Amino acid sequence: MRNISDELAIFVQEGAEYIKYLVATQSYDVAKYLVILAPIVTLWYYFFWRPFNYYRDFTDFGFQEAARKPPGKGSNVSKRNIINDMRSRRKLGELPPVYPNGWFIILESRELLIEGSREVSCLGLALVAWRGKSGKSYVADAYCPHLGAHLGVNGEVRDDCIKCPFHGWAFEGSNGKCVDIPYADSVPEFARIKMWETVEMNGFIYLWYHAEGEKPNWQPDEMREIATGEWKYRGRSEFLATCHIQEVPENGADMSHLNVVHKPAMLSGGKPTEAKLTWGFLTHQWSGSWEANSNPELSHRALMTLTHRMCLFNKIPFMEVNVQAHQVGPGTVYLRFKGFGGEGVLFFNVTPLEPLLMKITHTFYSSRSMLHPFGLLILLGEAIQLERDIAIWNRKTYISRPLLTKEDKAIKAFRRWFSQFYSSNSPRMSTAFNNPILPNPSVTTTPTSNGSIKLNPDNLSF
Repeated sequence: MRNISDELAIFVQEGAEYIKYLVATQSYDVAKYLVILAPIVTLWYYFFWRPFNYYRDFTDFGFQEAARKPPGKGSNVSKRNIINDMRSRRKLGELPPVYPNGWFIILESRELLIEGSREVSCLGLALVAWRGKSGKSYVADAYCPHLGAHLGVNGEVRDDCIKCPFHGWAFEGSNGKCVDIPYADSVPEFARIKMWETVEMNGFIYLWYHAEGEKPNWQPDEMREIATGEWKYRGRSEFLATCHIQEVPENGADMSHLNVVHKPAMLSGGKPTEAKLTWGFLTHQWSGSWEANSNPELSHRALMTLTHRMCLFNKIPFMEVNVQAHQVGPGTVYLRFKGFGGEGVLFFNVTPLEPLLMKITHTFYSSRSMLHPFGLLILLGEAIQLERDIAIWNRKTYISRPLLTKEDKAIKAFRRWFSQFYSSNSPRMSTAFNNPILPNPSVTTTPTSNGSIKLNPDNLSF
């Protein structure tokens, strides 16, 4: 299936051929108008129709030294090899468990077509996702229990079943049970694959991960305007960062960093120190607060309230914006706001692909009354600011008991709040690559009122 970019390329190529034909046949007037019209149509496509789509690899930020050719080494030493050497020498610190419990986004809905399948690797799991003929999505362990073929690699979807590409075993999406073995007279009752609990909403497929195997005790927030199609998809950005998952949402409680990392003007880009124009007369100023939800039934939620101002010459404020960022569980933050001629919601999602490799995405939906260029500007601005954070996350160490001032009290409050998403079997760095769920007897736990297990905050890495 051709994507939008392919269609545009074909359109431009065929248009160019047609203009050549008109010129060759002396139709100069028509050709002249088409030459004028072509760039207008192209600009309209990019600025008023095409969704924002931006991707950056972790190697782009914080590894400037890797771009310099090492002395005494040949030119065949790649930048990525040098970066991998730098990562191997990194001091990690006393890390918390690497996979917290909660809902995580593993795919965007548009990535999974009807009767299509996808390979998914995250949270130390090898998974297969597919969408049945009914339109419902399913997620299961990827390896066929027969002889270990990966169901997400050339696996065929029929109705709501997925068929193994190796021997044709078919597994039902609703319960994982094997319903057909083409060459066998009967199907063993115990033949099945493990199905994972998922929900699909807001244009995402969420997967529930819990190291103790507990069922979900809370749900992601659903945006009615997205479900009804009232709001339009404006685009996304995707980044990879080499850090612990806790480092990413902790930024929301770290107010002090905002007026350092995010003070330079957006126009100076994601690497302000390397910008040719510093735009020093134009700066961002930030203030705000972070607070966990005090309702025990909503303990998985927290709220960041933020005020952002643009300033001329660091003195004259203008264009003030007030934002509330809702943290829901360990992996999702969303911002609902009004402005630029409409309403919208920006999702900030983080999913661990490996213990120290995070996939971070921004996804933006807004009312149709909002001009598309404003939506693109919001996404671009968020992407630039995130690039500055990633350059730091990629190279920092985790300090379990940091030296904090009284102005940093929200950081300690955040770490205590985040500790609820770890449990006794939450995998540590030393075990995560071998098995995503293994007991960790060195972690002290206490029973909670509802019988579940919670880590003692004083025994966690702060």
